[in-house]
Amino acid sequence: MAIHAENVCQSHGKHRILQDLSIEVEVGSFFTLLGPTGSGKTTLLRILAGIEEPDSGRIFYDGVDVTDLPVQERKIAFVYQQFVNFPSMTLFENIASPLRVSKERFTKAEIERKVMETAELLGLAKILNHLPEEVSGGQRQRCAIARALIKGARYIFLDEPLANLDYKLREELRAELKQIFRDRDGAVIYATPEPIDALTMATHVGFLHDGSILQHGDTMDVYRNPSHASVASYFCNPQMNLFPCDVEDRGNRCALRASETLALEVDLGREQLPRERYMLGIRPHHLFLENPGNRMTPFQAKVELAEVVGSNTELHLRHDDLKLSLLMQQVEQFPVGETVTAYIDPEHLYLFDADTGEFIARTRN
Repeated sequence: MAIHAENVCQSHGKHRILQDLSIEVEVGSFFTLLGPTGSGKTTLLRILAGIEEPDSGRIFYDGVDVTDLPVQERKIAFVYQQFVNFPSMTLFENIASPLRVSKERFTKAEIERKVMETAELLGLAKILNHLPEEVSGGQRQRCAIARALIKGARYIFLDEPLANLDYKLREELRAELKQIFRDRDGAVIYATPEPIDALTMATHVGFLHDGSILQHGDTMDVYRNPSHASVASYFCNPQMNLFPCDVEDRGNRCALRASETLALEVDLGREQLPRERYMLGIRPHHLFLENPGNRMTPFQAKVELAEVVGSNTELHLRHDDLKLSLLMQQVEQFPVGETVTAYIDPEHLYLFDADTGEFIARTRN
């Protein structure tokens, strides 16, 4: 393994941030720490990097205990949410600065070659003589990333580096970062509240919940097999629809009743669903406004909001007391208050314990 955190605890005053947290980051992985604001992502990232010391617990790099090793002595790079560059230095000098202060001595020609190679990688080669204030926010953040890359650090930590960029720039940098950090000898640890960051870039993901890692593993495995309703709901873009349902017997099958007029017959028997009530989860892209197959279950709903996000439309619907999100991969307008017929695919449902939130079962998927 590359990085191992063992039983880490951290508090700020009386507020517990991390509680007995353990996690492993494998060599060659792009590991995303995912969770809502305030869940402890930045604190954990800073502890892993050595910027902040834990109250208790240990941090290991490649099996070596580095808990008490100062950050200056660790072969790491850290990219912050803010565009941290030296304002009076050109982009060239910003990128070159880690090499100029390195214990390893570089010649002028070596520095110029390394800066140009890194700048080419990040699309900065033509603006290296500009000051940070003379370029766009996306270019300033690329410069900060270039400065981290040029150090040749084994471990690179990124704290919400796309947060201050507009939608289009975030899309562009997601694609670029995925390519830039491929096949690295080391690991990238990336903290974000955005599920789409993990889904589009990460090889592995860890979901922070109440100061602990609730689930971690291969990104697509965590996405397809959430262990808890909190993971399923958050690790979805838009968030998974979650609402209570009652179980009804239908011979060898069961029906999940969400309202008086909405019951979903599923391929699960009573032995799999022994309780009377569960939490039912369905992702927004498994709701439709057209029936793509005979297995679909229709229901009536009112449009509360139609939100265009990029090239998609997210519909916020109300059915009786249920609020549901539906994701369309096209741009359309819907009047607020309009009644629509929507369809649920019963082969893409998740069921969670109504009290604990633990995963219980899912339909075919």
